[in-house]
Amino acid sequence: MKKRCVLIGILLIILTTNGCWDRRELENLGLVKALGLDLGPDRKGLTVTTMIAIPSKFGSGQSNGGGGGADGPGVLLISMDAPTIYEAFNLINTTVNREVTLLQNQVLLIGEELARYGIEKWVDNLIRFREMRRNMLVFVCKGKAGEIMKVQPKLETNPAEYFTDLVALSRRTGMYPMVTVNDFLKNYEAYSQENYLPLLAKFQEEVGETESNQAGGEEESKSGEGGAPKEEGPKEPAGIRLIGSAIFKKDRMVGVFDIYETQILLLLNDEFKEAMLTIEDPLKKDNYIVFNLLATAPVQIRYRPQNNVNSFKVKLKLEANIVSIQSRIDYTRPQLENYLGRVIAGELKKRVDKTIKKAQQEFNSDVFGFGDKVKRIFITSTAYENYHWPDKFKDSMIETEVKVDIRRVGVQFQPPVNR
Repeated sequence: MKKRCVLIGILLIILTTNGCWDRRELENLGLVKALGLDLGPDRKGLTVTTMIAIPSKFGSGQSNGGGGGADGPGVLLISMDAPTIYEAFNLINTTVNREVTLLQNQVLLIGEELARYGIEKWVDNLIRFREMRRNMLVFVCKGKAGEIMKVQPKLETNPAEYFTDLVALSRRTGMYPMVTVNDFLKNYEAYSQENYLPLLAKFQEEVGETESNQAGGEEESKSGEGGAPKEEGPKEPAGIRLIGSAIFKKDRMVGVFDIYETQILLLLNDEFKEAMLTIEDPLKKDNYIVFNLLATAPVQIRYRPQNNVNSFKVKLKLEANIVSIQSRIDYTRPQLENYLGRVIAGELKKRVDKTIKKAQQEFNSDVFGFGDKVKRIFITSTAYENYHWPDKFKDSMIETEVKVDIRRVGVQFQPPVNR
């Protein structure tokens, strides 16, 4: 009897122990670091671009000088046209000897044309895949995502880290949002706030500069040292920059906020931390005051429906640290300090009103989350959905109030005086 119990126990342990039948060896995997999606040539499918890590280039201890790039050390770029993302993966696996996987994917890049066409079905295609990470950062690219992925960063061997580190700087600049796949899906399903994504663009050297360089070295190119002609390859993109945010209506991109409008967007969504801003000196024209703006309190939004009109009251309370005063006017005096705080608040109020108006009149897209306040007055989600808030946002009355307190004036109280 005792032996039988031991045997049964051993069998139970064997049945509950995970096996290794589905194991995948690391050396057999092609690790995708960044994934790019563009609208396909037939406008029905996709052009999928994968940035696959080259293991021998990572952790090899080599010093690459200027770093890596899409066509240089570190990663391999492969693009395929296919009706679906997974079909593209299958086609990519016909060109590489490793199984393509998204286990370590960090970045999702979406081309502007695809973003304006609609991305819901493609994002849905991704999230059903168990390897997809919902904390993956999402970007919209001005032009094609595949072209942006060819950037060759000078400070990073892994271009995917270049994208993630670049957008992380928003905590200091407040000029672009930091959005994950999970954030995008949450807003899309909530029906109370539209989506926005950081917008990337490619930039190159000025044409005049390039032509002058070519003209200056024309004779040297023809002869060179030893008489051998110098060969010039295709011009590489100089780099990329974040130029603001792409504004969505449902799953389609409908417009763009520049970096300054994006600061207001983040401010109204309680995602703004701090940023350096510049205004013209109110007491001396053609001079500027630089200050570090700090968000010290949450945004207060009150919803007040009146006579079938959706009315909102928005209150912003901020602090500012003075960084530079070109006019050398002593704003540390109490009266001038309070006056400067009111001037900064007035300038910010203009920017807030202008950004909200643009979202209402040009895009009809509630990217600020006013719908969250409207949603609370309904007992059921069905009643709220039948109210069709996204269509009523453009006719809403939104009043704003901004208060700015001068917190610090720098390490020197009075301006320097030439004696």
